[in-house]
Amino acid sequence: MRSIAELEMNRPRVLVVDDSASTCLLIASALQQKGYDVKIAHNGQDGLTKTIIFQPHCLILDVLLPGMSGYTVCRQVRQRLGQRLPHIILISTKDTALDQHYGLHQGADRYLPKPFTEETLLQAVWEGVPATVRRAISPPLSSTPTLRPALWELVPQRIANREAMRTSSPFARSAATTDERARRLYVAIDGRKTVAELAAVTGLETKDVSKLLRVLLQDHCIELQDAEGQLVETALVSVSSWGNDLAG
Repeated sequence: MRSIAELEMNRPRVLVVDDSASTCLLIASALQQKGYDVKIAHNGQDGLTKTIIFQPHCLILDVLLPGMSGYTVCRQVRQRLGQRLPHIILISTKDTALDQHYGLHQGADRYLPKPFTEETLLQAVWEGVPATVRRAISPPLSSTPTLRPALWELVPQRIANREAMRTSSPFARSAATTDERARRLYVAIDGRKTVAELAAVTGLETKDVSKLLRVLLQDHCIELQDAEGQLVETALVSVSSWGNDLAG
């Protein structure tokens, strides 16, 4: 049986960076009730320093911060931490497709527009922390698998031993799109971004993303996973209505 000290060490660590004390407290309270080890910072420089020292599994980062913006913090974290990168969730009242596209290009893994529900936040953090430390926390209610997963919530994953696709496009024989757009999408697939986030980060129309993913699946280049990292059978997803699902 593990000691209390061992359980404390194995808890997922989350750093919340927001200049609003009330926002930090609300987020921290929700996470602590689920078992997360949470620390708080109120400006960009303090957030960057605590990220390097605390090494959180997940970094919740407001875009508008005093002194150093969340975008700058995001870039600095990516440059400095190397293989110890946290899962970065940008939060902001700015909610246009361009804002989300830009935020994800700064190195963020998720972009949550404010206001968001507690359930949405808990689910986003749960999906971001490593599976090895999840056992120490309570899962969100929405983590229960659904019978028919929504395509835009799924996470494409490149299948092992297909790295040659970086130089040889699987779309060379397909009329679905050009090689450049195919390459842009494939490079963006990192096993963490959802289909919706891939559309935002690549700047592709969702209907085009659905066509590209369908070709990748048919050519056995990728697989689809749910938020828990479990493989989703393609038959459970309505491939013929992908364009309509994403547009909706």
